[in-house]
Amino acid sequence: MKFFKKFTQKTRTYEPTRRERAAAARTAKAEAKLRETEAKIHELADRARRDLRASA
Repeated sequence: MKFFKKFTQKTRTYEPTRRERAAAARTAKAEAKLRETEAKIHELADRARRDLRASA
């Protein structure tokens, strides 16, 4: 008979809900699209700088 049980904390992992998973997927998709857009902007800016240097 144990009078003093050793306190054990159960390590229960958190599982996100369907809505949270869908929101995370939307966020990841939007961030990927943003990265693509930023890359295009930098590419256009580099091209414009090259054209300005060539015409000068």
